Amino acid sequence: MAVLQEAEQTLPRAATPEEVGISSQAILDLLEEYDRQGLEYHGLMILRHGKVAFETYRKPYAAEIPHSIYSFSKSIAGTAAGFAIDEGLFALDSRLCDLFPEYRPARAPKGWDDVTIRHVLTMTTGLVFDVFHQSGAGTDWVADYLHSRLRDVPGEVYHYTNENAYLISVLIRRLTGLGMFTYLQPRLFAPLGIEVPFTEADQAGNPAGGWGIIWKLEDSARFIQCYLDGGKWNGQQVIPAWWAEEATKTQAENKANLKADSNVGYGYQFWMCRLPNTFAARGMFCQQGMAMRDHDAVFVYFGADADEQKPFEVIYPHFPRGFVAEGTAADAKTLQALRVKAQNTRFSAPPVAKRSPLEAQLNGAVLHLRRQHFLNAIGFPLSLLPMTVNQMSLDRAGYIDAVRLDFTQGEVQFSWQEGKDGRWQLSVPLGLDGAYRTGHVALSGFSFDTYSYAHWQDDSTLALHIRPIQSCASRTFTLCFGKRHVKMIPGSTPSFTSIAQNLNKLSYAYLNNNRLLCKFSDLCFGLAPSIMEAPLRGRLKRREP
Repeated sequence: MAVLQEAEQTLPRAATPEEVGISSQAILDLLEEYDRQGLEYHGLMILRHGKVAFETYRKPYAAEIPHSIYSFSKSIAGTAAGFAIDEGLFALDSRLCDLFPEYRPARAPKGWDDVTIRHVLTMTTGLVFDVFHQSGAGTDWVADYLHSRLRDVPGEVYHYTNENAYLISVLIRRLTGLGMFTYLQPRLFAPLGIEVPFTEADQAGNPAGGWGIIWKLEDSARFIQCYLDGGKWNGQQVIPAWWAEEATKTQAENKANLKADSNVGYGYQFWMCRLPNTFAARGMFCQQGMAMRDHDAVFVYFGADADEQKPFEVIYPHFPRGFVAEGTAADAKTLQALRVKAQNTRFSAPPVAKRSPLEAQLNGAVLHLRRQHFLNAIGFPLSLLPMTVNQMSLDRAGYIDAVRLDFTQGEVQFSWQEGKDGRWQLSVPLGLDGAYRTGHVALSGFSFDTYSYAHWQDDSTLALHIRPIQSCASRTFTLCFGKRHVKMIPGSTPSFTSIAQNLNKLSYAYLNNNRLLCKFSDLCFGLAPSIMEAPLRGRLKRREP
């Protein structure tokens, strides 16, 4: 492997969008469209010809704060596979039965021995893995996946599966003795000027592969720009050129998917987009990086919407028509409006409500919650972490209990314990005076800064809003107080209802759009929010006088 120089620590910035041929008005229109559509974007960066033409962050999100990217991680795992193939560690046509011989089922179904790395990278192994089978730390995911049902002939049917990327992570360690990120450090991260990011890993130190990475928006931009430039960065060939080309063109058909930018082809852990010659890395809740080859442009986006299709629908009406001749004079008024918009994007100020007389009685009181036996049994215990985050965590949190409230003049300190054994003792401040409070939480292997507020909806109902800003989601708990008892109603953003609706649409492809099965899916996902975020009831133990 050739030794490559480390990249500069910041991307070059254009003085104005027009300098690199982008209309400031088109960007302003794009931002206003996000607002009209109600899309909660946390960061947006637009590049052209390798320069940043525009960027904005919704405060408290910021350039220096890393952010969960979910399945965008798959494109990074796919890149590790590209390096490994280029270096001869394995080939696209290497068979899993040769790479993982000890996992061969005693009665391997017909076709099992035909599954290859190419099938892994294109989501066409034919293996169908139940994601709800994951049970956190200690599970042998390789065995679970390779012993799952072989539903289709390998190579024939696309089926999106997280564990494909995890197999690459395990394989890199098996063949090199290095964790995937250690392997990628001199090959990808250092040359692109990306600090080795945080990632979830199993007990052996293997990154989850298909999710779990937390990095900065500019890291996404560098990664996508490198692929757009054929694997080059600052004139150096970083990613093998052949891989940068092959990974970002159609290698498998995914036409059964109903979403317009999810059914026009899949590469090696990259998505093709319906705009010609455009590809993307994509993560849950709209963590996206899109490259428009014909326009030498990159859009990277962090957000919080359940429907990954929405940002595409916002971009396309404004781009590529928003590209203009380079050096076009920028309209001063429009440019100023755009800069003001970029600098002042933030969440709305918290409401200021009348304080409840209950505070004196509740101050220092402890709330003990009843266990939700059904949700606990199926692996969905209530946590500060939104359900989608906690379900994908290797060290599962949850089982919130021993909730305590301590009121001061302008805020409330919310304290609680998590974990089956209560091993996490946590506390965050929430503003009650119309201002956010910042805090910190270390939970389930994650380290989050929090941005939070609370308000009384009425004299007996207190709403808590907690935003862990290294995640895309936020958490709400509504506490409804009685004389000796309390009801806690959990919620999140994106809402579980919107998540369920989106998952329902995605399930149609898995169900082969069978009309009867899709109706059953509608029923199940329609009921899911009331089950998965059911209120918890508990008793109050008030502080002794």
